[in-house]
Amino acid sequence: MVRSATGMAPSRMTDLDVHAIWKRMEARRHSVRLAKVKIRVGQHVRVSKFTNGAKQNFSTEIFRITKVMERRPQTLYEMKDLNGVHMDGQFYQE
Repeated sequence: MVRSATGMAPSRMTDLDVHAIWKRMEARRHSVRLAKVKIRVGQHVRVSKFTNGAKQNFSTEIFRITKVMERRPQTLYEMKDLNGVHMDGQFYQE
């Protein structure tokens, strides 16, 4: 049985195949398209929050984007509130 990620059967893999497997997996990772960046540094946003199951609300607080990280498959954002307090974590656009 051949694994799609490595292109080899697990029983046939050796330590010498590590570099070839890494190259194959890295090429597959780069074939995933980057998400289009829709929010720029300095823009103001609200954060959505989920309450009571699937009901969606947005926060009343407004945040400023401080950093945009283009990652695969989603772009991540870091932000601060308008008082300059950094929010813990990274966020992505829905």
